[in-house]
Amino acid sequence: MSQFDALEFAEVEVPPVLAAQIPGTCGPDPAAIGRAMRTTFEQLGAFLPQHALVPSGPPRSIYTSYDPDGVKFVVAMPVAAPAPIPIEGGAGSVEFLPGAKTLRFTHRGPYPNLMMTYGRITEFLKSKGLMKTEADWARYMPMWEEYLNDPHTTPEAELVTYIYLPVP
Repeated sequence: MSQFDALEFAEVEVPPVLAAQIPGTCGPDPAAIGRAMRTTFEQLGAFLPQHALVPSGPPRSIYTSYDPDGVKFVVAMPVAAPAPIPIEGGAGSVEFLPGAKTLRFTHRGPYPNLMMTYGRITEFLKSKGLMKTEADWARYMPMWEEYLNDPHTTPEAELVTYIYLPVP
């Protein structure tokens, strides 16, 4: 039995999607990331009704930079709208997220355990020759997480998160 047998993954093509988006930054430790994500998703939750936007898919956290100095990210919610919408002022926008060929990994369980899944992904990528050191994560930016169920109504053990890495 391989150490990767429990690692669920597939190569998938992700289509472009129109999404409401708000950028964020935080420190690199998991607690700081969790706090910043919560705060930014709350801002996104307020942004949607202010602009009469209707969600049309699961929310995403898109990591654009991750290093010892901190994390830059965008939280996004796919929305039902005919085209990008110009938003005057504020931090939010409605723009297309590009499509991509990706490796999609599945994390099951509480969000604080995501770091363990990322560790398994790192070892998997190293075993396939797709990564040599932790610094090689930069090749997979922007990468994102997609949250398939609501953490307010789903027991932690039943949460499902997809982790997408663009194929370089």
